Amino acid sequence: MKITKSEFEKINKKFDEYNEKNTESFKYIKGKEKIILSAPHSVSQIRNGKIKGKDIATGTIAISLQKSLNCYCIYKTRNNNDDANYDIEKNPYKDKLLEIIEKEDIKFLLDIHGAKANQGFDIDIATNNLKNVNGKTEYVTDFINIGKKYGINNITVDKVFKASTIHTIACTISEKLKIPCLEIEISKEYRDIKIFQNIQVLLNFLEEYLRVIFRKEAK
Repeated sequence: MKITKSEFEKINKKFDEYNEKNTESFKYIKGKEKIILSAPHSVSQIRNGKIKGKDIATGTIAISLQKSLNCYCIYKTRNNNDDANYDIEKNPYKDKLLEIIEKEDIKFLLDIHGAKANQGFDIDIATNNLKNVNGKTEYVTDFINIGKKYGINNITVDKVFKASTIHTIACTISEKLKIPCLEIEISKEYRDIKIFQNIQVLLNFLEEYLRVIFRKEAK
């Protein structure tokens, strides 16, 4: 993927400004390829009355991948005292996702999150014991094998995050619409702009993985 550090920083800076300037809760980008990227924690959120910080750079990662792949994308732009990956009722973000996926015949969802450093993984894949990917192990094995190609070797499955309740986007979409949904939790080391080479590796890895998904879903 061709994106410079300055280009990435320019997109990322918007997420520092959205809460002050943006009245919309989220933004949606229409694409061509039948995959949708989601970044529900790209700004801060409120869960059980407590504020939680944004998952740094997750929105920027989603936008960068969308630009390269011409797929669909949705990301949060304002904290409306909500949590798009937790609230069951009155969740416009999740409702919009359901609407887009049905209307556009989307075949795969990648839900992008950030995790703290030093949790014992580079990326943790949340699959709900493969239920969220319709029991198909190839969505996980392809991810792990392509990750190794890019030197991202410490990829775990359902280690810390499982996406196993209807609070989560991946579980809800999978149960209601029966499409494969993968939640990924990316360690901070691969989202830190100060270590931009790690972000570049991550973007190239995710781009190749999603192109593999394109081919699978086109069959």
